[in-house]
Amino acid sequence: MMTLGSGWVSGVRPYFMLFLLGITGRLFDLEQVPDVLQRTDLLVITGILLLVDLAADKIAFLDSFWDQLHTVIRPIAGAAIGYLLGGETDTTTAIVMAVIGAATAFGAHAAKSTARAAVNVSPEPVSNVLVSTAEDGAVVVMGLLTVLLPALAAVLALGLLGAGIYLMVRLRRTYRDLRGRLAAARARRAGQTDGAGPVV
Repeated sequence: MMTLGSGWVSGVRPYFMLFLLGITGRLFDLEQVPDVLQRTDLLVITGILLLVDLAADKIAFLDSFWDQLHTVIRPIAGAAIGYLLGGETDTTTAIVMAVIGAATAFGAHAAKSTARAAVNVSPEPVSNVLVSTAEDGAVVVMGLLTVLLPALAAVLALGLLGAGIYLMVRLRRTYRDLRGRLAAARARRAGQTDGAGPVV
């Protein structure tokens, strides 16, 4: 059950999910959290990367580069967490959980990167910070639910994935329509210029 929630969070803030699982597993002795995630060196590394992630995500256009860089990293993080969580039972389950975690993380990542690319071209520079902060809040809530109420987190993750897919489709259609209108406007302008002959 934790795989869907952790996969979605990994698609947005992978280092947060790794750090949250590790620190809660260590502090509250949660049996479902693998020991490897509770290691001090891993907690330090993911904590540092989390701070870098939070900062980079709030700088316009740098966040798009950061998203591109994490196109592979986020699904891998989702897969790794899923595998570790499923590994507590058997290898087959671990592989299935890894695939689910990777797919969920990739879906969340695709929705996030598409939305942020659209925000970056908006005229209000503050939009980037507001959207990033909203993502932080959603990640914290989903991360805590993943640990405390994994079934609810799984349902929410599926809902957010569906909403993300809808958002991507709408943004792509809007971009295609806008590009078509611009092309038509250029064609009309070019036609008017060609039709206007020299004045005798």
